[in-house]
Amino acid sequence: MQDLIEKFLNRTISANERKRLKKWVLANKENLNTFKKEIKNRSENNLHHHFDGKDAFKEFMIAVDKGRVIRRKKLHLVRYAALFIGLLATASFIYVSQFNNKGNSESTLVNSLSNQIVITLADGTKQVIAADNRKVLTDKKGNVIAEKESTGLDFSQIANPSDDNIVFNEVYIPYGQKFRITLSDGTKVWLNSGSRLRFPKNLNTSAQNRMVYLEGEAYFDVTKDEKRPFIVNAENVDIKVLGTQFNVSAYKSDGEISTTLVEGSVNVYENSNPDTKIHLSPSYQAAFIKQNGTLTKQKVDVRTYTSWMENRLIIDNLSFEQILRKLERAHNVSIVNKVESLNNEMFTGEFENERIETILNTIASSTPFTYKIENNVITILK
Repeated sequence: MQDLIEKFLNRTISANERKRLKKWVLANKENLNTFKKEIKNRSENNLHHHFDGKDAFKEFMIAVDKGRVIRRKKLHLVRYAALFIGLLATASFIYVSQFNNKGNSESTLVNSLSNQIVITLADGTKQVIAADNRKVLTDKKGNVIAEKESTGLDFSQIANPSDDNIVFNEVYIPYGQKFRITLSDGTKVWLNSGSRLRFPKNLNTSAQNRMVYLEGEAYFDVTKDEKRPFIVNAENVDIKVLGTQFNVSAYKSDGEISTTLVEGSVNVYENSNPDTKIHLSPSYQAAFIKQNGTLTKQKVDVRTYTSWMENRLIIDNLSFEQILRKLERAHNVSIVNKVESLNNEMFTGEFENERIETILNTIASSTPFTYKIENNVITILK
């Protein structure tokens, strides 16, 4: 079972393997003690913060059932506050004993002012994509331009192949929401919170390429067309493909623009200097560093960069400041950090569809801080 224990601690274990591991752990006392010893050894080697092993193991077994395993990545010269969900005090205890703002519920957080998905059509009109009974989207002349789906819009059945004019629609996804669009060529785009996509109303034209413009984050499943490449323009970077699946993160507030390839192949280059082209194969990522204008390539765990589509947050070597930005977008809140010393603390962890309070409480268990919630503003305090 040593291989399953390693997979569990390294966050690579599957659901079926997790069940097998739990069954083995509970089979007899010897197995249980072996497993506890492995956890203790790993925690002593990797954690700066200590905890009571008996209480921790009880919570740990709950985490096994939920599949929410958190590990600390071994890195030198960086102080880590690791998030071991289930290996720390329970979130309920933390919430009662450390945080005094019990009167504000999560419902306060979701009452945002900018919480509507808006599409600007090629004719200049703006429309809110509401969850009503209408099954189609029309322009100001009443022409049907897209079919409405439960989680998005489908332009693929409406586009007129004879219309060769290139005009653009633009959709904006506010914080706290996600949205899917099927473009006129059949390409599917999943848009993350706080994202904006500008795309041709009709991609089935005689143009030499299919160009879209992204601000924010999106996952693309591109319909293959060997004669007409698909290009995503993300600020300083262009991503050129024929047909493939990849994730692009290009928020203006982030320090880099990253392209993570899931399958197929893509070329990534600085649009002002195409000679900087980097070719990606699956599980590789190209990152454009805005500060110095460099383009780098590395192999990555793809799940870390696509988990947002499943309402999961995988934190892999992220600073506290970076985590707060992700939480702002996903939960539609504003976060003010008044403890600047926390900004460069580095974390590794994983959360699945958790409330923002639970996430903050878990982080605070390892690197103590408090917070208060007023309306949809969270203030981090000592």
